[in-house]
Amino acid sequence: MKKEIGFIGLGKMGTNMVLNLLDHKYRVVVYNRSPEPTRKLAKKCAIPSYSIKEFISEIKTKPKIIWIMITAGKPVKEIINKLIPHLNKGDIIIDGGNSFYKDSIKRGYELKRKGIHFLDCGVSGGIEGARKGACMMIGGDKNIFKKIEDLFKDMCAKDGYGYMGSNGAGHFVKGIHNGIEYGMMGAINEGIEAVKLKSKKFNINIKEVAKVYDHGSIIEGKLTHWLYESFKEPKYLDEISCEVPKGETEKEMKSLYKEFNMPILRQAHLMRIQTRKNTICGQFISAIRSKLGGHAIIKKKR
Repeated sequence: MKKEIGFIGLGKMGTNMVLNLLDHKYRVVVYNRSPEPTRKLAKKCAIPSYSIKEFISEIKTKPKIIWIMITAGKPVKEIINKLIPHLNKGDIIIDGGNSFYKDSIKRGYELKRKGIHFLDCGVSGGIEGARKGACMMIGGDKNIFKKIEDLFKDMCAKDGYGYMGSNGAGHFVKGIHNGIEYGMMGAINEGIEAVKLKSKKFNINIKEVAKVYDHGSIIEGKLTHWLYESFKEPKYLDEISCEVPKGETEKEMKSLYKEFNMPILRQAHLMRIQTRKNTICGQFISAIRSKLGGHAIIKKKR
């Protein structure tokens, strides 16, 4: 039987995940609120649809597997409500966005009552990971996870996925992951800012610092890689202001550090807020975020 999935949400992450699935010979039915991304992926052999009804009718296999990759909160609730009347018992919905874990617990319970399976899947790895092999943290019914485990295996880096626990566990673990990421980005930003302050005194080439941090150091990783990429791209940093735009996960991060003892996350979140008050420069946070996920930047005023 040909591997098939329905995919809703064709932003930067979603589009690259669909291309990944197409590389793995899936029949992918795609839908997006605005039609242009759908048309573009149709040229890559995805099956286009331009309404929820058409989207569902194009998915031929049973049970239907539907992946949602859209903004957390109200949009997820709305799209699930639109899907429900067209689904049958045993169909599977996967939320791959940044939904708050308590919302996913509730959605899992509500959909279970209707006979529809729900998996919450935290996705990491940025745009590059979405295209070449992501990292995924999955919550929900373990039997359903096992039933479609090959889907996650195909989409992820080697050993880059796992079953985290019951509904909400996937998005909870991803939320904690995001909190760690906030702290790491904050530390990188303040460190490079400190180097920048002393660069004239010591005649330091900051690009060279970023290169060395990214090759063999203890702090080497994807975040330092994207930092170095920011320095390598001509005039890239020249365009980015000190202000870090408000991100989709900030409300969730605030909930996490209020619920748990996470002072580093609290301080990292405060740092981003302070960049909007011109008391701290978060240029390198913005640069890394843009490289990893295509997040918006605020350009310098000329």
